[in-house]
Amino acid sequence: MGLKDIAKRLSASVEELDEDRLHHRYAELESTDIADVVPRSHVVVAGEVKAVQVVPRAGSPWLEVTISDGTGKAVAVFSGRRRIAGIDVGRGMVLEGVAGKRANRVQLMNPVYTLLG
Repeated sequence: MGLKDIAKRLSASVEELDEDRLHHRYAELESTDIADVVPRSHVVVAGEVKAVQVVPRAGSPWLEVTISDGTGKAVAVFSGRRRIAGIDVGRGMVLEGVAGKRANRVQLMNPVYTLLG
C-alpha cells in the first residue's frame, strides 16, 4: 500500500470504508456486482445483510432482506414469510433469481439463497 492509498483511506468516510470492505469481501465470489445488474435478467449476487424487515402486503407478510456488496444494494423479497432462520444483519448471503427494479432499487422476488459463514 503506497502513501497515496494510505492518505486516501485516512480521509475516507465510514461509508466509503465499509463499501470498500464489502467490495473486497465479495469480489472473489462468482457473482455480479449489484451496480451492474440488468433488470429482467437472471443474476447471482452476493453481499452482507444490512436490513431485515417484515412488510405487510395484501394481508400477507413479506420479508424484505437488504444486502450490499459495496457497489450497491439489492432487496430480496420472500412473500408469506416473517422470518427465515439464519438471516440476520451482518450475515453474508448469495442470492440467485430474476432481478427487477422497483423504486430505483434492485429487487429479487423469492430468490434462491445461500447463507455464508
